[in-house]
Amino acid sequence: MTDRARPSQSGIMEALHGLNVFTGYSPVLPEDISGWNSQHQWFDAVIAEIQPNVVIDVGVWKGGSTIYLAELLRKNGVSGTVISVDTFLGSLEHWNRESDLHNMIRRRNGMPLLYDQFLSNVVRRGMTGYVVPLPQTSVTAALLLRRLGIRAGLIHIDASHEYDDVLKDSRVYWDLLEPGGYLIGDDYHPYWPEVIRAADDFAAEKGVSLSALDPKWLVRKPL
Repeated sequence: MTDRARPSQSGIMEALHGLNVFTGYSPVLPEDISGWNSQHQWFDAVIAEIQPNVVIDVGVWKGGSTIYLAELLRKNGVSGTVISVDTFLGSLEHWNRESDLHNMIRRRNGMPLLYDQFLSNVVRRGMTGYVVPLPQTSVTAALLLRRLGIRAGLIHIDASHEYDDVLKDSRVYWDLLEPGGYLIGDDYHPYWPEVIRAADDFAAEKGVSLSALDPKWLVRKPL
């Protein structure tokens, strides 16, 4: 990448994929951006305040939060990029046949169609110039982004509800967060006690104050 300080969307796309994954792509599924907590006032406030060139959205489901973050970049006149990290395979609760959430994913021959749903939603909302998908595990994606020298001013963590996963994701993406940048996590709610415990432990470990505004938690990296 020629400009690691201010990488462009096309530069990040090229670095990760070697081509534009949206070129020639036609939506194969109707728009469906159903999900949880995709919009939050902290997203609006942080993007308006620091106008980040790069946002990393970890755990994107069908793209609701990614699309909202991209729309905020456009609204604030920022020619930035939202890197969308997800396996696009769903979480534990979506594979547990006894769970009420099991039937929330379209499948073809047993394979979830979340990636096609995500791409279809981004295209239908006209956000292809702001979004770069990264279909990978959260940890492997973080290692790749670090190797490419990509850092972000805002990172949103929403990939898992398990204590070890949330703590690990917070740690590896903290290393990618620019000084003065914000890390926002989802599901800081009594329904997900492991998320609360992991977020609290992470903030204590880093010696930073944690703010909570249902259902998000937020910490800022010192300058």
